[in-house]
Amino acid sequence: MQDLSDFDPVDALHLPISERVLDRLSDILLASDEILGMIATSPQRLTEATRCVEESVKTVFEQVNELMKSLAD
Repeated sequence: MQDLSDFDPVDALHLPISERVLDRLSDILLASDEILGMIATSPQRLTEATRCVEESVKTVFEQVNELMKSLAD
């Protein structure tokens, strides 16, 4: 019997493509949220480059969130 921690929805061809895509989008959403958290809690001063990254990641977060909403409907 396979351990559930080894389960990867992307390889689970029996699942609908929308569920597999949602799984990967949720990974992107989580990573984006973690990046934004790192920037927000950084003890060092924000640089122009960091601000640029923050804005880009916010955009990615918002776009992925909208994609997930549309797929989940």
